[in-house]
Amino acid sequence: MTAGVAPEDAGAASGLVNVAHQLGGSLGLGVLVAVFAAAGSGPLAARDLLAHRVATALTAGTGMLVLALAVVVALIVRPRTAAEIADSSVSA
Repeated sequence: MTAGVAPEDAGAASGLVNVAHQLGGSLGLGVLVAVFAAAGSGPLAARDLLAHRVATALTAGTGMLVLALAVVVALIVRPRTAAEIADSSVSA
């Protein structure tokens, strides 16, 4: 998580990683609770309504995971090898 950070900045980078984890968990849980609460209030029996709300929240969580995976895949930067760097400097 903190790879490539200068040693003197490692503490600050680690703190930012921890803050991102805490915020991500809190916001994700908040969204899922909101989805759970808004997932209908029709003429269903209490047990059926609970099952519907849980299923809706889990479906929303799955969507959030798919979105997170898409963002990670889009943002992954493959490190360039020395040969690729040499090829790009020769062709430039």
